[in-house]
Amino acid sequence: MPMSLGTRLALRVSSAVFALLWSVEGLSRYRTFHNRTFDLALYARQAWGLAHGDFYDPLVDVHFLGTHVALVLWPLGMLGSYVGTVPVLIIAQALALAFSALPIARIGARRFGDRGAWLAAATWLLYPNIGHVASYEFHPGSIGIFALAVALDALDSDRALAFGLACLGLVLCRADFAMVGMLLGAAALAWTRPRSLVWKQTSAIVCVGSAAYLAVQFLVLKRLFPAGSSSLDLHFPKWGGSPFGILPALIHDPGVVRDHFLQTAKLFYIPKLLLPVALLPLLAPRWLLFALPFVAINSISSFPTTSEFYSHYLTPALPAIVVAAIDGLAKLTHYVPKPRVPEVAMAVLLACLGFASWHNGGLPWSRDFDAAAFVSDQFTGEARRTAASIPSLGSVQAPDALLPHVAERSELYRSTPPDVGARVVVLDVTHRKRYERREDLLRTLEEPATRTWLSRRDYGLIHVENSLLTLQRGTDPRTGIAQRYLARDQGQQSGIPLTRCLTLLSAWLEPQGLELEFSTQAPCPNDLALRIGAETRPSRVDLLFDGLLSPAQLRDEYAVSWHSLSPLERERILQRGLRIGALRSSGDPPELGDPVTFLVPLIH
Repeated sequence: MPMSLGTRLALRVSSAVFALLWSVEGLSRYRTFHNRTFDLALYARQAWGLAHGDFYDPLVDVHFLGTHVALVLWPLGMLGSYVGTVPVLIIAQALALAFSALPIARIGARRFGDRGAWLAAATWLLYPNIGHVASYEFHPGSIGIFALAVALDALDSDRALAFGLACLGLVLCRADFAMVGMLLGAAALAWTRPRSLVWKQTSAIVCVGSAAYLAVQFLVLKRLFPAGSSSLDLHFPKWGGSPFGILPALIHDPGVVRDHFLQTAKLFYIPKLLLPVALLPLLAPRWLLFALPFVAINSISSFPTTSEFYSHYLTPALPAIVVAAIDGLAKLTHYVPKPRVPEVAMAVLLACLGFASWHNGGLPWSRDFDAAAFVSDQFTGEARRTAASIPSLGSVQAPDALLPHVAERSELYRSTPPDVGARVVVLDVTHRKRYERREDLLRTLEEPATRTWLSRRDYGLIHVENSLLTLQRGTDPRTGIAQRYLARDQGQQSGIPLTRCLTLLSAWLEPQGLELEFSTQAPCPNDLALRIGAETRPSRVDLLFDGLLSPAQLRDEYAVSWHSLSPLERERILQRGLRIGALRSSGDPPELGDPVTFLVPLIH
């Protein structure tokens, strides 16, 4: 049954509203620096590179032809050259996912008229995955979802030309989507409805062409352009870095395979996917053929997020699942021709869908909606100022949250390690706040790497925030910010030798904290820190010089270090005296024979 003009217009407006919502959310997340993975930066850099004739992807250390070969990024990158690459990607993804509702609605209309169109569109837009994916990061496969939905609609309505063009668009978004193209072509050939010669030719071209393209990607391009790091190694380490590795494992070590699929997340994965659509796809299983590759790969994968509703790995399977649900509903009403059955079945579908959307939908009315991800916070300001401090030219190595904001350049790398010799390096030091004033800070996974960077002679700090430090190659580490801590010659030589390289000259007790004055005889170990308190072995451990000037950068000179005190700490020090000692990451004093702490005279 055809849709009425009013329904067509209303569905377009509804899709546009969702596209606007997801565009605003995606741009807000980006502009507030709340993207926590590097996918947005990865594809922004690829799109920018393609638009500028640069086919090497530094983020994953591989030629473009060794990646997913998402050729759709080329025109998006060209458009991004005028209005910004990242906004173009975010808006294009929102449009593609929102307007995929229209071809799916046409499938519903053929079975139930206008109400079927509304039901199919609502099932798509409210399914508890789309709201998450459309407003977070970017993936070229999300653009391919629209092509897949059009292909399913064309297959359902016997439009050969639209089917062929949609399948071409599908593989242009991701080369490995040729798996689905192959299945689409084979299904068009095998399904029992009469097909014209044009249909048969188109289907054969799609099937054979997709198989050939898939073979070229995996047998030729992946070998010619091997990636420095492969997502296959992350997803399938149990199976030797390939999903097909599960087959020999099934023969040689079936216990590993059994234990993998008996995990709760894997055991209930398929029921979880079908419950939001009231298990109706089971009544039309042939449509699920096009979801099978993605569901199978997600089930085999060891990556923890592949089984979650919010995962973008699930999204390519959804057009087939939604179409199967609508077709299953039609079959139910056909095989159970009783009054009110269609209305009851639709009500059950909407109830399941509504609950799932409220519980896991990622939409503004959903229980799991994270409003804080779209508004500015303290980190937003710090990250924005840090991004502004990075020169517009030159190589950059930075945390994932900053990468999309500096993606339009030739050399872009994820945060350390390893050291790639980038001109600018941004260090994430949020761990220092988490472990502030605790001895554990010296032994965290992150702090040794931070100490190493700050002790280098070829990099110097050019910008400091609470959670981010920006270093630039070729900057003297003893100039600029370091000058805050290096004092003029005070003419005072005597003091308390905390260790061989560091002598405490004086301790000034101020209303808000302690100002400690040191003389240094030589560079100190880069993991040198201070115990500060009123006890013989204080639990409080502070980094010297706010952790910004490495003790290894010191010379024969004077230095000043500030340490804030709470009112309670200040009162205890006044009552019991101040004790200060030096320690290293082991927790022990730097040298054999150094006391844990010294009783230090205070200057008020």
